[in-house]
Amino acid sequence: MTGLHRLFSRYRNWQLLDEPLSADPQRALQRDTELVRAVAAGLSGPLARLWENPRSLVATRRETRLPQFAEACRRLAAEGWPVLGRDSGGTTVPHEPGILHFSLIFPQYQDSHFDLELIYQALCEPIRLALAELGLDAEYGAVDGAYCDGRYNLVVDGLKVTGTAQRLVGSRARERGISGGVLAQAMLMVECDAARGTEQVNRFYRLAGDPRQYDPAVSTCIAERLAGRLELPPGELTLRMRRLIGQAFRRLAEG
Repeated sequence: MTGLHRLFSRYRNWQLLDEPLSADPQRALQRDTELVRAVAAGLSGPLARLWENPRSLVATRRETRLPQFAEACRRLAAEGWPVLGRDSGGTTVPHEPGILHFSLIFPQYQDSHFDLELIYQALCEPIRLALAELGLDAEYGAVDGAYCDGRYNLVVDGLKVTGTAQRLVGSRARERGISGGVLAQAMLMVECDAARGTEQVNRFYRLAGDPRQYDPAVSTCIAERLAGRLELPPGELTLRMRRLIGQAFRRLAEG
């Protein structure tokens, strides 16, 4: 049995939440936090969550202390890109319909080793398998110049399609052998303008007084990679990716 199968088989009764596009982007962000806290408290079992947000930019807690953060929020909100905050690290990222989010949330037990890389594989493998169903070969790797970059991006044709993040929440259920709750998050660009998203991230940093800038040419979306091969009505590819990721996740979770 591989390490990935051991991780999934350690838990029973995985639940998959397939949630529609949220009307409240901040609430959608908070839901992951609430779910992982419930898992860490022993009040919920392991689950996966598929979700989408309206158009917004999501900044880290540290970035809320940038010198012109309040002014950046005011100007971007007026332009239709409200700025939200999140607890995990990384950089500011764009959210909008057509960017699909996949979260894995499960307890970390006191008698098990915390394996950061294995958890990233468990998060990304359902997405990688779903992309393979569409004829796309996704690999793990960093992409120089991309926002929120890391070794556990998923990359298609040398371009970033998925970014990932992970955090561990402390437990209030140690008497049950739970040492914490794991929240692993991936964002998959399915039907969106990836270059425009990067440009909005860059604009946030300029307005907020941060010198960071990222390359709009190094990210892509699935619709762009399938252009000329698969033509679907708007929104249909995102729905198909939801189904394919859900199916791949269930196969892995059920062993």
